Amino acid sequence: MARPGSGLLVPVNGLGYPPQNLARVVVWEWMNEHGRWRPYSAVVCHHIENVLKGDARGTVVLGQVDAQLTAYIIDLQSMHQFRQDTELQGPLQLLGAQCCEMAHE
Repeated sequence: MARPGSGLLVPVNGLGYPPQNLARVVVWEWMNEHGRWRPYSAVVCHHIENVLKGDARGTVVLGQVDAQLTAYIIDLQSMHQFRQDTELQGPLQLLGAQCCEMAHE
């Protein structure tokens, strides 16, 4: 049940990448028990992206970056989140890269 346009990268300047004053933000979401997509925190999204760089078919242990998510792992190959203590599972989705302005220091 993906949203229309999810997973697409949208060029913001016609060149396929953001201008220098914009940062790429990747948003990962999981589907809750009510069938609604819920975003992971920015820290968790960053962790997922870092694991993907090393092994696109591996697993992500969410408890490594968020103690409240200790029971959860992500299987990148199946794109599912698993709760280890209850064996519940649910789908994941990656929303297209979004851009936001970086603060100028």
